[in-house]
Amino acid sequence: MQEKDIYDIIIENATKEWYSSMNNNISNDKWEIPRYSRNQIDKAGKKIVSEEVTLGELGDALEVLNNWRFAHVYPLQVIADNLRRNNPDAIVVQRLKRLDSIIAKIKRNAGMSLYNMQDLGGCRVIVDSIEQVYETISRYKDSRIRHILRKENDYIQEPKKSGYRSYHMIYQFHSDDNETYNKNMLIEVQVRTKLQHIWATAVEVMGIYTKSQLKASMGDEDILRFFVLVSSVFATIEKMPVCPNTIDDYDLLVEEIKAIDNKLQIVSILSAINVAIKHTNDNMKGKGYYLLQLDLKKKMLNVNGFTTGQIELANKIYNEMEALKNPNMDVVLVSATSFDTLKEAYPNYFTDISRFVEMMRELLK
Repeated sequence: MQEKDIYDIIIENATKEWYSSMNNNISNDKWEIPRYSRNQIDKAGKKIVSEEVTLGELGDALEVLNNWRFAHVYPLQVIADNLRRNNPDAIVVQRLKRLDSIIAKIKRNAGMSLYNMQDLGGCRVIVDSIEQVYETISRYKDSRIRHILRKENDYIQEPKKSGYRSYHMIYQFHSDDNETYNKNMLIEVQVRTKLQHIWATAVEVMGIYTKSQLKASMGDEDILRFFVLVSSVFATIEKMPVCPNTIDDYDLLVEEIKAIDNKLQIVSILSAINVAIKHTNDNMKGKGYYLLQLDLKKKMLNVNGFTTGQIELANKIYNEMEALKNPNMDVVLVSATSFDTLKEAYPNYFTDISRFVEMMRELLK
């Protein structure tokens, strides 16, 4: 019999506590409610990254931060449901920003306001073509939503230096029926093609296994350059602008990709990465939320499913796992309409980058 680890114990204890509270009729609201003021939230953000903070102050700051973060689940669910209804053939998933990503972002951006952070809640829509990207955006903007569009960036027409390509919209949640969340609840909506998603997934997988922030343009210069070049090749395939500091010539792009791959064998490394998937729950049907625990040391992925009625339980377990700060464990809580949709939207956690590898091998022939 396999010995329980600390993560198994967290799930077991939190589940027992949750069911006990349900049986004892303790009030258990499905959605987290924001409990702190703008000033308290911004102070918590500064305390989290301060070098002169006591253990007690850090604990208080984390409580404020997590309340603000988990309060975004309801606005995120509302926006994601709308996108699913209007895009039945697209892959639509949602996720809360991870604690370590929030802290890293505040550290990278001096003076950043936690209250104004734009992507604590994120929703991703994956479609087949460039045309469908812009149709999806137009349809959502023209729908009867009351949310306020605060910002948008077209990283397809103007790719980032890193090679990242997608369309982003930042909405401030607004409801005529529920004033509770009419604060400054900002939700990021990303719309991208499957080709753009394949590229982003490969970057994440390489980043996870090299333990580097490739997404933030931090890591080996040759590896970063490799992915920028590949993104430009994909852009030419989609007849879209190439990335900065690359040329709009397919053959020359491929030649430079070949030179880097001959030196570092990046495609072979990606092909060799293989994770055995263990499902903690045998039956994933009817689950709306999934907690993914990728153990980088054991090369094992645990998946736990939760219904929408168990979102508070899922949030509690997620919070406790993140607090362990294990560098060998990558934990994320996401929502998807089915387990199959989850695997399509987050192949980086299942290390399913076979399509990217196939395309690279064809390219490098």
